Amino acid sequence: MLNHKVISILGPTASGKSDLAIKIGKKFNFPIINCDSKLLYRGLDIGTAKPTHADQNLVKHYMIDILNYDDHSNLRWFLDESREIITELNNNNQIPLLTGGTGQYLWGILDAWDPPQVKPNKKLRQNIYKEIEKFGIKKVVKKYSENYKLNPDLDLENPVRLIRIIELYESGHNSYSKNKLDNYDINSLIIGIKIDREESNKLIKQRIKKMFSMGWIEEVEKLLMSGIDPDSPAMMSIGYREIIDHIYGNSSKDQMEEKIYTSTRRLLRHQDNWFKKSNKRIKWINFENSFEAADIIIQEWLKK
Repeated sequence: MLNHKVISILGPTASGKSDLAIKIGKKFNFPIINCDSKLLYRGLDIGTAKPTHADQNLVKHYMIDILNYDDHSNLRWFLDESREIITELNNNNQIPLLTGGTGQYLWGILDAWDPPQVKPNKKLRQNIYKEIEKFGIKKVVKKYSENYKLNPDLDLENPVRLIRIIELYESGHNSYSKNKLDNYDINSLIIGIKIDREESNKLIKQRIKKMFSMGWIEEVEKLLMSGIDPDSPAMMSIGYREIIDHIYGNSSKDQMEEKIYTSTRRLLRHQDNWFKKSNKRIKWINFENSFEAADIIIQEWLKK
């Protein structure tokens, strides 16, 4: 049986996962594997809080900036790519650090999921995008949730994720995690950042304002001017689709900011379902002293 060793840092959005991972990676010489679906895309920098080039030079990062805006990613592809990296790093006596906010990516690695290989259905995707454009995402989610009894924890208001889930159901599969890989064992340390909801909401608002001050709207305008399709998978990311609506005159700046805040809080609730406080496998640490606490936990784990 292949035994792989990884450390994971998880938690809600804006809880400082990336900053903590970089500090830990620098101290212990751990390379980082990104487990956030938005960071896969080139050009989406400000609105995804992507680690800077300086940070990426400080600690080696994998699974960042590897897709073009119109590329479709899926869980199977992500897991295959990440497992190759983990195996290579472990063979070189390196322990990778997994971090990001996409729960299915993290648990897919940690629990050795073996999702089905289902090719994208171009016609189905076109039809659903047309439905979303005509009726809005909420009505489309309601329709397919009733048809397929979809799990509401799966961030269904993300159009890319909704379409992929429907593709799986249409092909006769209704679970990401039902099948497990044979002969694949993960020796993992899972660290979770715990943060008060009121503090979390405050940090989200601060981060959104900071992103705008850094030129988030200008970033999206530049992407659109370069010819990027506003309906492409990359542009479905939280914040980007709201900014596109604003650029096209469908919302005011205040309305746009409020929509982004609402979408981010909805993501927070989905992350709560993926990263449950009751999960005994997760070693929870406080947001306020996350580095000191994580440092102690990791040093103890490495001694075993």
